Amino acid sequence: MTETMTVRPAGRDDAGAIAAALGRAGLDETVFGWVVSDEQARRALVEAWTDHAQGWVSGVLDTGEILVGQQDTGEILGLSVWEFLPDGPARPDPVSAAEQAAFVARAYGEYAPRMALVGELTRERHPEREPHWYLQQMVVVPASRGRGLGAAMLRHQLARADAAGVGAYLEASSPRNRALYERHGFRARGEPIWLPEGGPGIQPMWREPRRDAPTTPAAPPVR
Repeated sequence: MTETMTVRPAGRDDAGAIAAALGRAGLDETVFGWVVSDEQARRALVEAWTDHAQGWVSGVLDTGEILVGQQDTGEILGLSVWEFLPDGPARPDPVSAAEQAAFVARAYGEYAPRMALVGELTRERHPEREPHWYLQQMVVVPASRGRGLGAAMLRHQLARADAAGVGAYLEASSPRNRALYERHGFRARGEPIWLPEGGPGIQPMWREPRRDAPTTPAAPPVR
């Protein structure tokens, strides 16, 4: 019997399950692999992330939304993190900037400077003065890839963007991801952001809203 997967907005009570799914799905993520090149070190960080999960999820939900894809049993198999930016990214005040730096230091330890560099390089290219939904990250656990869960999460949020008449922005970290996003209307915005020391290229991508989109977003089950 084929299991059905559905997409829904996450709540604060999902923090532990989200951290577990993020850990399972993120071990082979391209940028994370550059930040922490040693696999054992990546696994150790992933195991420790559950200690920060509640604060991270709460912080995201204060300004944005986390979509989760789950199967009939309730197990979370994928997630996407979105933030609505009405005028582009806000310039953080010193207090929030210090809090963010402290969080990165706790979460990444000795690798925090490399993670901070990724954030700095991507912020420099982020669109300004254009209202949009920003896809911060999207991951699916390895065993559930290729079943359309990433596409379902995209359709859910892009329908909201279309209904509101606003664009969407992201950074694609691999050719496979870029192809998925292109199928949903994203197009390259400038040249890739190349991480130093032979690191991967991160491709900024922008999607204009569909003017003929339905007014009510739908997230059909994924089979």
